[in-house]
Amino acid sequence: MTPRDDSTLRSRSATFTLVAKDAASGQLGIATASRFLAVGAVVPFLRPGVGAVATQHHHEPRLAIEVLDELEAGVEPRDAVQRALKFFGHAERRQVAVLMAAPQEGQQGAYAYTGDACQAYASQLVSDDLIVLGNTLAGEEVLAAAERGFRQSNSPHLAERLLEGLLAADRAGGDARGKQAAAIKVAGSQAFQPASVDLRVDDHPDAPSELHRIFILHCQLSRGG
Repeated sequence: MTPRDDSTLRSRSATFTLVAKDAASGQLGIATASRFLAVGAVVPFLRPGVGAVATQHHHEPRLAIEVLDELEAGVEPRDAVQRALKFFGHAERRQVAVLMAAPQEGQQGAYAYTGDACQAYASQLVSDDLIVLGNTLAGEEVLAAAERGFRQSNSPHLAERLLEGLLAADRAGGDARGKQAAAIKVAGSQAFQPASVDLRVDDHPDAPSELHRIFILHCQLSRGG
């Protein structure tokens, strides 16, 4: 594997993202939104039974795959991210979040990194079951609103809690540049299980709300309604 050079780092996925897991079901999920075309194609990565990774700002999908490979080999998220950042370079311009599906006793199963050159406002909130992170945000309230929306949700379903967090962040200002794309992915705990939710809005003037509409349609169809 060869790291990319500067010429490939032309796209910046200024983004706000929630990465979460449900301890009861073992599900992993990521919800993301941005003023960036098709953000769902480049930010969220899930591997059932292993972990969830979001890579944004100067995103690098191969970095996410490398981190997931490391997690599967038993490496802790912080070490996996630091190794990948060193290999791919440009650490100061990257933002990464990682949740392990089932950390071993003594392992730190959650880690987030925001490079010093990520465009303000850029930061993260990290807990054992939820990471909220973003860059080029309207302000710090965006991340706080995302966390509140997720935590205060009454839904037993991870996908719904993620969407409520995403919509709350959007209402708090979201991406300072505006809206264009949004996505949500949720996967179960077993490698053979397909994703239970995998929805994207690639180009829409109100992408988070459109994602919510499509999610409701997805639920109706899943129930045979």
